[in-house]
Amino acid sequence: MTHAPSSPPRTVLLLVFALTLIFTAASLTTSSVAASRASTPEQKDKDDKDKDKGKKNKKSKKDKKSAKAPSAAPTTIGKPALWEDRKDTSELDLFFGIGSEEGMPKPPFQFKEEDTTGTNPKIKVIDADGVKWNIKFDEEVHAEIAASRIVWACGYMVEESYFLPSGQVRGVRGLTRARKFVKQDGSFTKGLFEKRPDNVARRKNPWSWSSTPFSGTKEMSGLILVNVLLSNWDAKETNNSVLGMYDDDGSVKEWYIVADWGGSFGKMGGVLSHSKWDLDKFAKQSFIDGVSGKSVKLNYSGKMSASSSVPLEHARWFAGIIGELTDDQLRQAFKAAGATQAETEGFTVQLRRKINELKGATGR
Repeated sequence: MTHAPSSPPRTVLLLVFALTLIFTAASLTTSSVAASRASTPEQKDKDDKDKDKGKKNKKSKKDKKSAKAPSAAPTTIGKPALWEDRKDTSELDLFFGIGSEEGMPKPPFQFKEEDTTGTNPKIKVIDADGVKWNIKFDEEVHAEIAASRIVWACGYMVEESYFLPSGQVRGVRGLTRARKFVKQDGSFTKGLFEKRPDNVARRKNPWSWSSTPFSGTKEMSGLILVNVLLSNWDAKETNNSVLGMYDDDGSVKEWYIVADWGGSFGKMGGVLSHSKWDLDKFAKQSFIDGVSGKSVKLNYSGKMSASSSVPLEHARWFAGIIGELTDDQLRQAFKAAGATQAETEGFTVQLRRKINELKGATGR
């Protein structure tokens, strides 16, 4: 005989029904209170403030991440400048040139990144005083510094630079071209430190030899002459820069400079025939090809797309400036570049010969 399943007792059903009513009422009450609180002006203001605060916090974090310190460099374009009178040229210190003993790079040096521009290996570092530097390596180091001292003494703007025979950079990583000159522990030899100050604006476009605010002036002729004098065959236009700098009176000047003198003190010529920092080749390199009428012809072979001659009066003016430099000053320039004693004496003798060649041609 089969029995049908028995129904639950009535008391159990009543208990279940009562509990259901209680839970439903509680849920409705909670929802009603929350809705009521959200609808009050006070609570709405509090919720809006909490949202605004959250947005501000997010924005603040984003701003902190993307904000940059205001630049100390000029933001406006100033007056073009190429040359300035150094006054008593024979009294200038050519060991430090535009720099000073206090301005030299101070270890320890912290690695920032490798600079892959140009043809020579370079890295960017920050010294103990927080000053930014580019360190250049390879054969151009000596020529660059010696030339910059002489160019500066003649009245032209150069970038502040120093020669360090050795040193060490912390945190070096991921090097490519510079790996040959900087070891894994960051040690290096024969480094050219070129300062990258925050108060100098490096304009993007190089200037052209054929078109500048100074075309046809004696100052431009003087810059052409000093390039030929130093046998700087690599005076191409991409090595010409404009630096926006504050003057002593707070005004801005746009300094037109030759930014790379590394191809100097060797033999001028084409791709396969030129050299740099080569005393023997520099000694055989002629300077003046003669005087024709009111022009001085120059013996130049290289990448400078400028005239092969300059007005005689301009050459005479420049000869008067560079002719004031003493042999001791020239020695200072080569010593600052890390030259050996033999190189220092040899380059000084040959440079004096060329200066006298210019003076003879111009009657100075």
